[in-house]
Amino acid sequence: MALVDITGVSRYLGARCIFSSVNLSVPARARIGVVGRNGEGKSTLLRVIAGELEPDSGKIHKASGVRLGYLSQGLPDYTSTVFEEAMAGKPEVLQAASKMRELETKMAASGIGDTGALLREYAKAQGRFEALNGYALEHEIAAILAGLGLREDTWQAMAKDLSGGQKVRLNLAKLLVSQPDVLLLDEPTNHLDIGGVEWLESFLSRYPGAMVIVSHDRRFLDTLVDRIWEVEAGKVTPYRGNFSAFIQQKQELLKRQAQEYAEQQELIKRTQLFIQKWKANARRTGQARSREKMLQRLELVDKPKQHATLKLKLTPSSATGREVLLLKGFSKGFDRMLFSGIDLLVFRGERIALVGPNGCGKTTFIKCLMGIEPYEGIVKWGAGVRKAYYAQDFVLGSPERSVLDEVMSLGVPHAEARDLLGRFLFSGDDVKKQTGNLSGGEKSRLALLRLVYSDANVLLLDEPTNHLDLPSRRALEDALADFQGTIVFASHDRYFIDRIATKLLWFEDGAVTVFEGNYSAFKQSREEAEGFGEEESASRRETHNRKPQPATAASSGQEVAAREIAELDARIEAIESEISRLEEREQELASVLADPDTYSQSGDIPLREWGQVRVKLAELYSSWEAVMKAREQWGGEERRS
Repeated sequence: MALVDITGVSRYLGARCIFSSVNLSVPARARIGVVGRNGEGKSTLLRVIAGELEPDSGKIHKASGVRLGYLSQGLPDYTSTVFEEAMAGKPEVLQAASKMRELETKMAASGIGDTGALLREYAKAQGRFEALNGYALEHEIAAILAGLGLREDTWQAMAKDLSGGQKVRLNLAKLLVSQPDVLLLDEPTNHLDIGGVEWLESFLSRYPGAMVIVSHDRRFLDTLVDRIWEVEAGKVTPYRGNFSAFIQQKQELLKRQAQEYAEQQELIKRTQLFIQKWKANARRTGQARSREKMLQRLELVDKPKQHATLKLKLTPSSATGREVLLLKGFSKGFDRMLFSGIDLLVFRGERIALVGPNGCGKTTFIKCLMGIEPYEGIVKWGAGVRKAYYAQDFVLGSPERSVLDEVMSLGVPHAEARDLLGRFLFSGDDVKKQTGNLSGGEKSRLALLRLVYSDANVLLLDEPTNHLDLPSRRALEDALADFQGTIVFASHDRYFIDRIATKLLWFEDGAVTVFEGNYSAFKQSREEAEGFGEEESASRRETHNRKPQPATAASSGQEVAAREIAELDARIEAIESEISRLEEREQELASVLADPDTYSQSGDIPLREWGQVRVKLAELYSSWEAVMKAREQWGGEERRS
């Protein structure tokens, strides 16, 4: 049964068509991801479904009694405490709780002899609160607030005093508490750290209702959704499967469309030549006219649209020495210690991800390395280091300055500046925009342009994927993967971390742990160390996983190096075995999906499994590369011992 039907819906912005003739539905328990480039209309589509915007044509029909819950990117005005605002997701429970608090205040202010009537009224209010399952709801709210990273010491604070990111999380918590039949979530992972994203994934995977999710988080979409709506060029096109399955289907669709377009153009060309040759010939004029009519009736295949993509290439002007950065006793704290006593040696070519909860000190760590924040201990940069810094809260020049003038202020000549801006998707009048009027995505692209122009051989990046759409994220990943220098970066994007990182620094409760490998490998090791993964044999646990080492630990000598190399060799063997198994399964599934008969049969199409296998393979390839690099590094250490 469809909970929501979208019939013939169109929406315009002035003369521009955002989307038209949309015919889709949201079935019960549907898990739908909405994707598309920035500015294509994903948020607009959600607002139309939610009833916040009226369609210019068509209609949205909700089944009887169906409740929609919409999470926008905007923020409401809060007037109560954090806990009360979350409880407002169930207004009838909040009303009963407020009545109890009111009566408690009256009883505290009344005399001993005046409390009888108040006690009876309080018992009645308490009974209604219990009947509404209010006490259980309080526990549920506590779990949701904690899961979304709102600490208990904020629950009784006024919600209006929260930071912008905390307000977004509270808005999401309030929506989850209300438990609508259909969740409409616009970028729900914004402002969540990795722990919050994984908690939300777990919560939504058990959610009984349907959901429509706009997101740029590929791992989030792969984990949760079973169908994709792509908003592109005024159309909303549905696909079956998760995000990885959508990418494969889209590539195959474009390939087929390009072939059909080429074949049709060749047919048109041959037919036109025939018409020109024989139209004036009395014997064959009938055939020529017939073919002319055929061309007029021909349904034209659209030429596949080639979208402009971010063109990123990071080329250092020179190489650093082998040892890039030395930290000794590196420490920083404010009212509490963020990190302390870090001893670390960073080698050329390493890609170190800073990972941990919001507020744990990742941004401060990078600012200390840049000399922006004071610190204790030793920070010693190696020979030939040229640093470039991408700040999460990057500041451009004067907000009245144009985009073109901003680039030229770096010393770039006018013609070269326009060429550079074109590579970063600023074309035509876009270069005349004032920097103060740019969107988040445009500002991010401009900051990346400055990074490219720096010719740096060491990059310090703080949440570089924020505000970038999926094609731009892929372009950034490709550029960083090819970068021949050293990278230290903070990110909550697990897919991005897995693709780029060769080493992790995990920040938690003032301690920093170093792990050789990417996030997926770290998470697996952490879970098994905490008692998870019991299904894996003891022997594989001993050989497959490299346990994290404290950042202050120093290792040297042939015996330690030999042991580390043996562990890494065993892990490489295990990863390669798993890759081989999954590659065989991927080929089997690809053969099934390539068979036209698959789509004419009534059974399930294995798109979801195929997408999950590809995601796991991508993780394993990243893990293999990271472990191989660690193996090479330890091999060098062994030779020097």
